[in-house]
Amino acid sequence: MKTLSFHAARAVACAFVVGSGAGLVQAQQASAANGSPGTASTPVIYPAKGQSARQQDKDRYECHDWSRQQSGYDPSQAASTTTATGAAAGAAPPGAGLAQGALRGAAVGELVSHDAGRGAAIGVLGSAAQAQARQAEQSRQQQAMRDQKRVKYERAFSACMEGRGYVLK
Repeated sequence: MKTLSFHAARAVACAFVVGSGAGLVQAQQASAANGSPGTASTPVIYPAKGQSARQQDKDRYECHDWSRQQSGYDPSQAASTTTATGAAAGAAPPGAGLAQGALRGAAVGELVSHDAGRGAAIGVLGSAAQAQARQAEQSRQQQAMRDQKRVKYERAFSACMEGRGYVLK
C-alpha cells in the first residue's frame, strides 16, 4: 500500500484550511447581500375620505398585519442568513467538500501520473468551483422567493388600503 507523498499531504491540509476560510467568506457575503429587508417602495397614501391621522395609522397597521399574513413577507424584518450558509440545513462543515475533492484528486493523480500533489490541487479547485456554483444558485433561488413574497405583500397592502378608502400611488 502506498502512502501519500509530502506534496499530496500538504495539498490535503491546505484544502481543510481553505475550506474553513471559504465557509466564513460565504457567510459574510450572504450576510451582506441579505442584510437589507428588500427594495420595497413605500407608497404615497392619500386619505380620500378625510380619514384622521389616528385612523390612517390604525388602517396602515391593520393592512400591514393582514398583508404580512397573506404573503408571508414582513418588510420590517431582515432576510434570514442562516439557510444561506447551509448550517440550518444540516450541511457538512465548511471545507469538507474541498478536503474530499483533494483526497479524490490525490488518488486519481497518483494512479494516472504518479503526482498526487497535483491531483489534490486539481481536486480542491474543482470542489471549490462546484461549491461556489451551488451557493450562487441557492442565493438566486432564495432572492427570487423573497421578491415574489414582497410583490404579493405590496399588492395585498394596496388592496387593503384602497378597500378602506385611500388612494395609493
